[in-house]
Amino acid sequence: MDDKDKKLISILQKNGRTSLSEIGKDLGMSHVAVSKRLDKLVQAELVKITAGVNAEYLDAKVLFMGLETEDMEVAERIQKKYVDCPRLLMFAPVTGRYNVFAVMVAEDTWSLESIIGTCSMRTEPGVRRSESWFGNAPVSPKYLQLDLAPGISGSSISPCGRDCGSCKRYKADKCVGCPPTEVYKGHLWAAPNKTKKKRRKSKG
Repeated sequence: MDDKDKKLISILQKNGRTSLSEIGKDLGMSHVAVSKRLDKLVQAELVKITAGVNAEYLDAKVLFMGLETEDMEVAERIQKKYVDCPRLLMFAPVTGRYNVFAVMVAEDTWSLESIIGTCSMRTEPGVRRSESWFGNAPVSPKYLQLDLAPGISGSSISPCGRDCGSCKRYKADKCVGCPPTEVYKGHLWAAPNKTKKKRRKSKG
C-alpha cells in the first residue's frame, strides 16, 4: 500500500460516493487507474467499502467490556461463538488488566442488561473476571459499521446458540431478543419477516 492508495482510501472514508473521476483529479491519475487500484485493494482484503450509520441518530447504548480469560484458547472460542453477533462492533485481544476487549450495541437499557449478564461473553466458561462500561452513542466515530438487517435465522435461536423465545427476560419484556431471530421485537434492527399461515377453507 503506497501513498496514492492511502490518499484514495482517505477520500472514500470522507465520502464513499466520490466518483472515480473526482478521485482521479485529486490523485493526478485517470479514473481507470483509480479503478484498478481500488480493485486491487478490495481483492487483497486491505479495504472494504461499506455504509456507516449515524450513531447519534440510532440513539443506541454502547457497551464496552473487558474480559480476563484463563488462556487465549478460551478467548478464541468466545470470538468464534460471537463472530456473527449483530450487536458486536469490535472484538480484540489486548494486553494489560484484561486480555480481551469487546464493544457491543443495544437499543435500550433492558437489552443492555441482558448482554451484560444473561446472554453475555462474561458468562462464558473460562472467563475469570470482567468489567463493563456503557454509555450513549459515541461522539467519534460518527458513523458505525452496523448491519441493521441481518439474515433472519427462521427460529428463536440466536447466532451464539441461545434461545431467545424461552428466555425468562424476553418473556418478561425485559429484553427485545436477538435481531436475527424471528422473535426479535426491537426497533433498531429491521423487523423479522414472519410467514403468514394460510387459512384452510372450511368444507360445506
